[in-house]
Amino acid sequence: MRAFQYFFLFTLLFQTHTFGQAPVSGYLNIDQSEKWENKVTLSKIDLNDQDSDYHAIPIATASITEEGFFAFDQEHFENHAQLYKLQLQPLSDKEKKKLSEKIKNYKLFIASKKDTVSFHKTTKYFDKYTTTSKADLEWQKLKKFNARFENLTSDFDTKQYLIETKGYVKDSLQILLVKLIGIKALDDQNLLEKDIKKNPKYYVDLLQELKSSELDPATYLYLENKLHLITKELTTQKYQVSLWANAVAIFIIGLLIGGIFYMKNKRNVRQIPLSKQEQIVKDLIQSGKSNKEIANELFVSISTVKTHISNIYSKLNIANRQELLSKR
Repeated sequence: MRAFQYFFLFTLLFQTHTFGQAPVSGYLNIDQSEKWENKVTLSKIDLNDQDSDYHAIPIATASITEEGFFAFDQEHFENHAQLYKLQLQPLSDKEKKKLSEKIKNYKLFIASKKDTVSFHKTTKYFDKYTTTSKADLEWQKLKKFNARFENLTSDFDTKQYLIETKGYVKDSLQILLVKLIGIKALDDQNLLEKDIKKNPKYYVDLLQELKSSELDPATYLYLENKLHLITKELTTQKYQVSLWANAVAIFIIGLLIGGIFYMKNKRNVRQIPLSKQEQIVKDLIQSGKSNKEIANELFVSISTVKTHISNIYSKLNIANRQELLSKR
């Protein structure tokens, strides 16, 4: 029974330690402390900001102890991985620009309530840290990959660099948040829009995967809007191409129909020569003779005259006596 009580007490203490600890903490060795605020600002990064510099939204501050220690509680962090920023603020706006040009006074990192991030005391602010965040560890790999392309010579193949970066982001990154960060980098390089147009299905599937994840929809809203605009543009282009194709098809059909009528009319224009007797009847009609007068003059029946007239109409492609008279 006593053993059970000890076990219960140990478990309770372990849980209190585990769940009560600050997810993010560390030490700062502040040089020229009179120029810096005695606190650290924690901000959430807005990935939807179209600016290449990440937009930080402050969410909390933590005081720095005499030993340089600071910590942030779990309440400031999301259940899922999120991009955050730690920053040491100058005391005055005048010092802000001067110090920011000389000293890197911030750190971007990925964490959640489940992770532990510990910053070590070094000569540089937020320089080294350990983390249990798998997303952050993968992001560090992405940054190492991009570091290979720093300080390049002028003859470097930029096109090949973009191809390699795109391939790494799409194929090597497994954690969605890090993939979104990589995609934003592609967009900063003016590569994303071209790739969406070439591979719309990949990005549509990625968006569905993001919607099925625990990520805050605001995290991928920028990608969703961009994808919507580009797919709408592609649909419009396809519609316009379809309209042009239909117009060309209608034009060709019209030409064919016109050609058929033209050939038919051309065949009709080709008149069959009148016989000698039909020519005589035609001349008599055009001279103003009636059917009876023509029959008497040619010593034939009126029925025969009518037959000749019918043949004349057919061969000359006319319908009545008036049209025949007009052909004088």
